[in-house]
Amino acid sequence: MRQIGRKIYFDKLTGNVLVDTGERAGFVIETSLELDFQTYIALSERNPDTVGCLQLEYGQFADKFARYQFRVDPDTKTIIWDVTPPTAPLEQVKVAKIDFLNQECFNAIYAGFASTSTGHTFRFNEEDQANFNQQSTLFLLKPDLAETQWKTEDAGIVTLTRDQFIEVVFEAGQHKQQQIEKYWTLKAQVEAAETKEEIDAINW
Repeated sequence: MRQIGRKIYFDKLTGNVLVDTGERAGFVIETSLELDFQTYIALSERNPDTVGCLQLEYGQFADKFARYQFRVDPDTKTIIWDVTPPTAPLEQVKVAKIDFLNQECFNAIYAGFASTSTGHTFRFNEEDQANFNQQSTLFLLKPDLAETQWKTEDAGIVTLTRDQFIEVVFEAGQHKQQQIEKYWTLKAQVEAAETKEEIDAINW
């Protein structure tokens, strides 16, 4: 199998890369400079005297080409690698931060809450919220239902009277609303931020 290294054509004045032919392997043939100038539009529009060319070995700098942007030093005819991590656009950073805060909001809601009226701690994940809603409906539909058994995080199964349960449901609603309002506040701060540093400083 034949292997041909990449050719890098660059502006002799600035070192900016005009064409990177890439590596080729298999049933391939070496192309001449004249053919490349006919094939690549970026070269065909240039005066050949203003264009330099670097011919590399197959596999040479393969790891760096996969990770970094580059240009050519026109004086030394060597490759200069830009190893600085690419900077994401500010709007992209904002979207990522808002997604993170949204997930943190869900985590905070699901983590549960401490009930001041009963002294117990209750879970409040998606299943728990559905169970609270179901039990609330049962109390509404059955006026003679006086109490219910409910699982707590600190004391296992406890008995809650109708009034106790209603108070716990009210506290659960407050807990959820507090986390949502916190998310709204932080989201607004992210949207108003003007730099990545400001965004990085906003945390749950």
